[in-house]
Amino acid sequence: MSIRRRGNAFQVRVAPFPARTLPTRQAAERVELDLKLRRSMGESYEEAPTTLGDELDAFLARIKASSGQSARTIEFYERSARIWSPFRAKNVNVLRRRGVEDFITARAAEHPRSAKNELELLKRVLTEAKARGQRVNAAVLDIPAIRHQARRGRALTVPELYELASWFPEYARRLVLVAGQVGARQNVWFNLTDDLLDLRAGTLAVPAELAKNRKEHRVYLTPVEAQLLREQLIVRAPGTALVFPTPTGRKWTRSGFRERVWVPAVKAAAAADARFEGFTFHLLRHSAGSLMASFGVDPASAAERLGHSDGGALFLQRYRHLYEGEKRAHAARLGAQVQAALDEEWTADRAEPPEALNEADGEGGRTWDRTRDLSRVKRALSR
Repeated sequence: MSIRRRGNAFQVRVAPFPARTLPTRQAAERVELDLKLRRSMGESYEEAPTTLGDELDAFLARIKASSGQSARTIEFYERSARIWSPFRAKNVNVLRRRGVEDFITARAAEHPRSAKNELELLKRVLTEAKARGQRVNAAVLDIPAIRHQARRGRALTVPELYELASWFPEYARRLVLVAGQVGARQNVWFNLTDDLLDLRAGTLAVPAELAKNRKEHRVYLTPVEAQLLREQLIVRAPGTALVFPTPTGRKWTRSGFRERVWVPAVKAAAAADARFEGFTFHLLRHSAGSLMASFGVDPASAAERLGHSDGGALFLQRYRHLYEGEKRAHAARLGAQVQAALDEEWTADRAEPPEALNEADGEGGRTWDRTRDLSRVKRALSR
C-alpha cells in the first residue's frame, strides 16, 4: 500500500522516490498516481502543466531559502520577475516565442539593461521547469539575448556636487554630499547605523554583509566628510540608529528613495542646469572615484575606499577617464617636462665652443647642427 496515515496527514511512498506527506487523502492519491506514472514512463514522463507564476514563485522561494544570498540579490530577482506579470497565468507549455520576444523587445527599447536581466531570468526559470518534467517550447529558450550599450560614466566636480545637493530636502542633502565624496554603494548608506561610525577617529566601517565583495573594510574620512556626518546625526529623525533614515526614522528602500526624493530633486536641478539631466544615484560613486583620481589618490587606496578588492585595476579602468581636464593637465605636465629638457640641452649647447657645434656623423660626411635643430624643435613646440 502506497498511502499511510500519519497523524492528521497522509504519507505517500512510491519507490524510488522519497516519501511525501500531504494534508488530505485526496491530495495523497493524486500524488500517488503521478509518482507511479512517472516511474512507468521514465524519461518520457511530463508533469502536469504549471503556470509561469507558479514557476516564478517557486524559483524565488528557492533563492530565498539558499544560503549566501544577500537582500540585494533577492531584490534583484524579485524585480526581474515582476515584469513577467502579464504571462503569470499562462501554463509554461503554452508560452510561445512570438509573444515573449515581442514583449521583451518592446521592453528593451526603453530599458535595455533591465530587459537583458529579465529575459535571462525567464530562461533560467523555464530551464529549471523543463528539468523537473515540464514541457517547454525550445524556441522560447532560443530567443537571442538582449544587447545593450553600457552607459558612459559621468562625474560631477566639487562645485557641481554641492549645486546638485542644494536641490534636495534637508534630511537627504548630506547623503548626496557624502556619497559623492566617499563613493560607497547605496545599500551601505541606507543601512548605515551609529555603531559603524567613529567620528572622533574619522572612520566608517563597512561590514561584510553590506559589501558587494563580502569583505569588511574601513573608510578613512576626510574632515569635511566627518563634519557632514556630524551634522546629519543632528538633523535626522529622532529615535533611530540609522544615519540616513526617512523623515519618520525608518529605513529607505531603493524604490522609495528614488521616487520620493531622488527623481523630483534631480528633475528640478536639471530644469535649472542641463548637466544634471538623467543623473543617477550610482553616478555619485563615479563622482567620488573621479575626484580621487583627479586629486592624485593612490589607485590601491582609492580602490579600498570604494570597496574594490582588485588593488586598483577597476579604479584605473573605470574612473580615470571621466575628467577631460585631468588628461589635459597630464599632457601639460608632460609638455613642460619635455620643454625643460630642451631648455637644458639648449643651454648646454650654447655653452660649448663654436667648433663643437658641428659634428660629422661618420657615415656620409653630413653634419648635424644641434643648435639649429634644437632651435627648430623649440619653435615648433611653442606654436
